[in-house]
Amino acid sequence: MWHKLWILCLFLGYLPTKVEAEGKLLWEDCVWIGMERSGSLGLEQVRSEIFPTLTRDKWKQYLPKLGVHYFGIFSKNQEQIDQEYRDVRLQIQQLLYDGGETEREKQKINLRKLIHSEEKKLLREKIFKAISLSYLNFNKRQLVDFVYQLRSERYKEETNKRQKETDLGLFPQAELSFLKVWEVEFQSKKIHSESSRKLAYLELRQTMSLDPEMDLILEGGLTERIRLFDPTVVPSVPNENHPLRKKSRLQMELAELDQESLDNDWKPKLVLGGYVGKNGNAGFPLQNEIYGLSLGVQANLGGTSFQSNTQNGIQSEGNGIQRIPGYGPQPVGPGENAFQSGSIGLFDDAGRNKKVFDVKMSVLQAKTEWKQSEIHFINQIQSAEVKLTELYRKYVLYLENTKSNLFHHRVKREERREGLISELDYLKSEEEVFIGMETLLDHYFQYIATALDLVLLLGEDPFDNRYYRLESKLISSDLSEILKVWKENPSREKSKIKEPKLGKQYPFLME
Repeated sequence: MWHKLWILCLFLGYLPTKVEAEGKLLWEDCVWIGMERSGSLGLEQVRSEIFPTLTRDKWKQYLPKLGVHYFGIFSKNQEQIDQEYRDVRLQIQQLLYDGGETEREKQKINLRKLIHSEEKKLLREKIFKAISLSYLNFNKRQLVDFVYQLRSERYKEETNKRQKETDLGLFPQAELSFLKVWEVEFQSKKIHSESSRKLAYLELRQTMSLDPEMDLILEGGLTERIRLFDPTVVPSVPNENHPLRKKSRLQMELAELDQESLDNDWKPKLVLGGYVGKNGNAGFPLQNEIYGLSLGVQANLGGTSFQSNTQNGIQSEGNGIQRIPGYGPQPVGPGENAFQSGSIGLFDDAGRNKKVFDVKMSVLQAKTEWKQSEIHFINQIQSAEVKLTELYRKYVLYLENTKSNLFHHRVKREERREGLISELDYLKSEEEVFIGMETLLDHYFQYIATALDLVLLLGEDPFDNRYYRLESKLISSDLSEILKVWKENPSREKSKIKEPKLGKQYPFLME
């Protein structure tokens, strides 16, 4: 299932046109649009294009190096014989042996490519997670704000009713004072809820990389599309190929390759060369054919370098010039000519000991980071499992509590309609349902967010896993049923305002 997400994300990275969703957006739509519009993913895609170029450059080390070389000397001085010499030759060099360094360099490039690929996966996971969490938070804030709005509308209706009862002298002054305090606290929470919803909306737009002029309209009913499961039923299995773990292993392999390169730099490099061409002393066309072979050797022994070069050439006719490294051009005549040169640089690599130390430290650091990464990864999974179990148990607990409070509240509603309880008792009952429902929604969305974090670590499908499933059609759930009951408008139940009894007089009239 892990690969489904990466295939989806990889596909999104290569979409030729922008993603456009018709109508209201679902969770999946927000993720698709946000990842397609992400500038970070686009930049990483461009960076990945350098690796094929680097690999081709290393492959060229195995190919012969061809070049055309021209050399000319002209001398027209007084009291001297005029001299003219031209030399044109086709040169070729072929690497015969380098101790396996070119192959190791190719492996390093391939490892860096794989590391970059895992980093892109981690970036996709980060963006996917940010968009999803923002989407869940916005849905949560919408529902909480909706609950506040419903209660605010009911409170306005109750206020109008109490005002009429107060005018008739039927509403106690003590309860009226309490309601004023309650109203201030409720309005303060309502203002905070509205601000939180607007901030969550802006955060979602930002994570989706939407321009300010672009509209964002979400499809409602998220609680009717998600089915929750008990997290303790199926045990989790850590994902061996999670990008975080795979990246650590690849970095360790890269550090070991660097150490292998340093350990094998004593092996000599052998280069075979040759040339064929013409030279002459009378201008073009050139008259004399020339050709030859060369062999070069380079080695490094503990910071001491060694270089040797041998060249054998043939001058068919006339006079030529042989260029000897370090000695300049030397005249040669017809026939065979050759030279040998060699040099030893004693301890010319003063920083070699530091290189050895740095490489050893890199290997040790890579192994330490890999081990710490493994410990941290497993601990993350176990911690998330503990937290997820806690959230699920709290969700079930508050779910049952809210059901119970809602049942008793509906009973209180009937009692109030019949005049058996005071308005204060009814509002207290509604407050219990209201507070419990807000806490229930908080644990509901915390559970989904924590489960999302866990399934990404486990490599499971973020839309269909052992903790929850995003259904393609609306389903009935306990939470959705509670919200439906909460939406019921009690004002439809016409409760009559009590009129004063004609046969009973107020105390101040009984004088």
